[in-house]
Amino acid sequence: MIRAANLSDFLASLKSMSLRVRIAQNLQYVHILFNCIVYTVVVKGGIFMRKIWLFLIAICLGGVTLGLGLGAGYAFMRHFTPEPEVVTIEVDRTASVTTVHVNPLAIPIDPNEPSFVDVIPLVKDSVVSINVTAAMGRGFGRGEAPGAGSGFIFAEDGDYVFIATNNHVIENATSVTISLDDNENVPAVPIGWHRDSDLAVLAVSKAALEAKGVPFTVAVFGDSDIMRMGDPVVAIGNAMGEGQTVTRGIISALNLNINIDDPHTRYRLNLDVMQTDAAVNRGNSGGPLVNRHGEVIGIVTAKLLGADIEGMGYALPINNVVPVLLELKENGSARQPFIGIRHEEMSEARAASFNLPAPGILIRAVFPDSPAEAAGLQVNDLIVSFGGIRIAGFDDFVAALALSRPGNEVVFGVYRGRERLDITVTLGSIIR
Repeated sequence: MIRAANLSDFLASLKSMSLRVRIAQNLQYVHILFNCIVYTVVVKGGIFMRKIWLFLIAICLGGVTLGLGLGAGYAFMRHFTPEPEVVTIEVDRTASVTTVHVNPLAIPIDPNEPSFVDVIPLVKDSVVSINVTAAMGRGFGRGEAPGAGSGFIFAEDGDYVFIATNNHVIENATSVTISLDDNENVPAVPIGWHRDSDLAVLAVSKAALEAKGVPFTVAVFGDSDIMRMGDPVVAIGNAMGEGQTVTRGIISALNLNINIDDPHTRYRLNLDVMQTDAAVNRGNSGGPLVNRHGEVIGIVTAKLLGADIEGMGYALPINNVVPVLLELKENGSARQPFIGIRHEEMSEARAASFNLPAPGILIRAVFPDSPAEAAGLQVNDLIVSFGGIRIAGFDDFVAALALSRPGNEVVFGVYRGRERLDITVTLGSIIR
């Protein structure tokens, strides 16, 4: 046992001891104190005194237990928590060294990733503002009204550049002009459009652009199939007809299917889209949705409107529309896949009422010399899948067909009575 003559000697001796020795000594003191307390309570104290001392002992033991618990928890945390990275920064003003502790990041930041500030100038000269005058109304109420949209240059040849946009931007237009710099307008000619995919192609003379002194570039296509939810994007377009603007957002959802109803013609458009929260306004239609490498990965097409709706814009994935754009450029029209059937939708309720095994598309007629007849499809066959895509109704069927091209071989899953069959159909083509 270590003895100290006075308090200062005792403190001095503590400083010279190792941590383990100090802990052992303190525990010995606690033991002696505990024995004294027990002796006082048991031998010398009365009943009241015993109660008081027992209460004090309970408090002390509780404090010791709490201290041990906190100490053990802290030791556990220090053992299993990774040490922060130490970054040394030299400060020239004082020639001293400052140490900063930085917690390691789960996802490292790549300093070489391009910024949109640097990317936008690379894309900007391919984006055009489109201004149209469109015929409106019928009969005595017929007139003309201005409209605005966006587009981008996706191809060129010796004399012309070709601009991609939405069909609804130039539909019923009596005149179309484009501007690359929001100042000089150049005439444009619609050379192809396709209502079902909501796509159109304009041709603009290179000589007209050169005469105006307007520089241009051809946009670069990206790969929309590798886009992920959360990937950053920008929408560039002629918002509200006021000229080029840029809005930033992310990919909010992929592989969506939307229906757009035209109240004037009762025409229903069914489109496969990706969703973004980049601000989309009137005039943005037809403009590019661009990834952080300056590549076009979508064509802005629509937005959801409502007082309680915010940040729900839609774009056509570029991988789906490039074949249509190229066909419109070359032929002025787009060939659509053709099956050769007349069909009827069977919802779950109707399928149950007709005692059918599942919802789907019921074949009511097979056209002679059609791909359907050649493949062996029959009247009253129930189509329940198309190329592996489940078909529960008309919208599913139209969306699956829109992803196909003439000449594709597609496996149809059908019920013939209660028998499940797989029938391969080579799609034909039809011009619309």
